[in-house]
Amino acid sequence: MKKQLTDYQSCTLEDLINDESFMLWVTQPTDDLDNHWDSILQAYPGLAPITQEGREIILSMRFETEVLDTKEQKELWNNIASKTTSINKPVRKIRLWSRYAAAAILVGVLLTAGLFYSGFREVTIQTPYGQLQDVTLPDGSLVTLNANSNIRYNKKWGDNQIREVWIEGEAFLKVNHLHKGGPVKNNQRFVVHTGSLDVEVLGTSFNVNDRRGRTAVALLEGKVSLGLNTAQEKPIIMAPGDIVEYTEGKLNKKPVNVVEYSSWKDGKLYFRDVPVARISDYFEDIYGYKVKVDDPEILKRRLSGTMSSKNEKVFFETIARTLNISITPDHDSHELIIKSN
Repeated sequence: MKKQLTDYQSCTLEDLINDESFMLWVTQPTDDLDNHWDSILQAYPGLAPITQEGREIILSMRFETEVLDTKEQKELWNNIASKTTSINKPVRKIRLWSRYAAAAILVGVLLTAGLFYSGFREVTIQTPYGQLQDVTLPDGSLVTLNANSNIRYNKKWGDNQIREVWIEGEAFLKVNHLHKGGPVKNNQRFVVHTGSLDVEVLGTSFNVNDRRGRTAVALLEGKVSLGLNTAQEKPIIMAPGDIVEYTEGKLNKKPVNVVEYSSWKDGKLYFRDVPVARISDYFEDIYGYKVKVDDPEILKRRLSGTMSSKNEKVFFETIARTLNISITPDHDSHELIIKSN
């Protein structure tokens, strides 16, 4: 898959990443390579930005030795259509001041209703394939929404209202801590609803993944109480470094390196002995591609290491090079064709 560039005038980031000379210069520099690339950059100064980006991507690919082969796109309640029906009634003489008073009252009622509606209506934000989005909630809590995910919440939270959000897909949350002591009030509670679980926190950082019939909550810092939203079982109390998975009707808690579960928000992915079959699920969930392989044995290969996920093409190329396979996107059918080399 590596090649030697000859046309540096119009080369792209992907071309640069695939250039064997560039790869060697970044990973195993020599005096000859330094002189070669210094002369290229002097001749083509426009290459400097993508050269720096290419260096960062290649240096982020620290593979381990055991590697084997729209701010508010949708809102509930968009409009309320009102109808006015005209009814013929006997005409009554009403003093002018009474009419003004009635009009003032009507305007006040409509204004109050409008303010109430605009303040408490629901907001739904959905991310497309291949894109992340940062969301600031009404209390200042921060959410990073992964690709192909959505979050729903009230635009305004009342003084005696529980802070609630509904998440589908994957999100990283950093919750604003409001409880300072004494009994916990409603507006100090924060609850995340997923398909199967309710996660209640007072102030913490954690990752929620709700895809493919599996829900996983990884806690980085703070403390959360996690329980099924359809059962009366005693909630599970999580500590930093814990992950709780819910699948096939069972809850399972275990210690993990939680950085692996939240690194996506920083544009990096950590894989530790992960089969290609699971990585293909990621391709579909995040980029929307269905995976087709010419040899089912490819799905059994396992991958360990760290790589950049900021650029889709480079991400595919990195995995292909590491596992000695080819990954070709078919944009018409939105499929990834994976073949052995």
